[in-house]
Amino acid sequence: MNKIARINIYIAIFFSIVLFIACDANSSENNEITSKSNNILANSAELKQSNIDKTNIFSIRGRGSVKQKQEILEINLAIENRDKEIIKATNSVNENIEKILEIAKLLGIDEDQIVTKEYSISPVTRWVEKKDDYGEYGESQIIAYRVYNSVLITSEDKDSLTSFIDKANAEVGNSFRVNNIKFKAKANEQNKILSREKAVEDALKKAKFYEDKLNIELGKIIYFDEFQHGGSNHNLQDPVPMMRMAEASMPSTDLFAGESEIISEVFLGFEIK
Repeated sequence: MNKIARINIYIAIFFSIVLFIACDANSSENNEITSKSNNILANSAELKQSNIDKTNIFSIRGRGSVKQKQEILEINLAIENRDKEIIKATNSVNENIEKILEIAKLLGIDEDQIVTKEYSISPVTRWVEKKDDYGEYGESQIIAYRVYNSVLITSEDKDSLTSFIDKANAEVGNSFRVNNIKFKAKANEQNKILSREKAVEDALKKAKFYEDKLNIELGKIIYFDEFQHGGSNHNLQDPVPMMRMAEASMPSTDLFAGESEIISEVFLGFEIK
């Protein structure tokens, strides 16, 4: 082996050693940050104090976010009817509820996916002006009774639920209400934890950066606070009365789940040594 070849081998070995040391140091630093992050979250309640002297605190904000698909669809719908007789109004609502439950069954929606959310019977009144021997006066009179029954249907099959809305609208007509449509993610709670962990790790990395660049030494964490928002898509919350139409001319319902984003922000206060 000539001299040049031996030199090239030595150089290759040298750089391999340097790269290994650098990677190992980076891995150790990341593991240390992850360990600190877990420890902070475990003791967050003790760190959330308001009576701390903040004159000697170095504060850092960390941010973490997780995007998630909305796989679960919840529809809150209702049947409402009014009549001068409670029995007639109740019977009408019950019949229409049976109709929509039968439609749901035909579309493969199980009974355990349907939950009653509200049931009420209330008087419908109006103010009437009257007059007697003592003068004019007004009083509230019952003119009818309102019966209201709402159910929540949950499913991961968006096509079945949109078909359900269309068919229920055609079958029930003006008594049919869509109160709320909500999209949810399966792993919402796990993603909240993940975004929180990312926020703490981000704060710790920033603290390490400023500690090195500003030539300061940071001690223990003596203050912690957090904010979290997001996690659900927009909701359609206003009750929507549906109108009966010929089924052939009825427009189909379109629902778009999209994505939501969970954002966590943490605030860490380090003691300056």
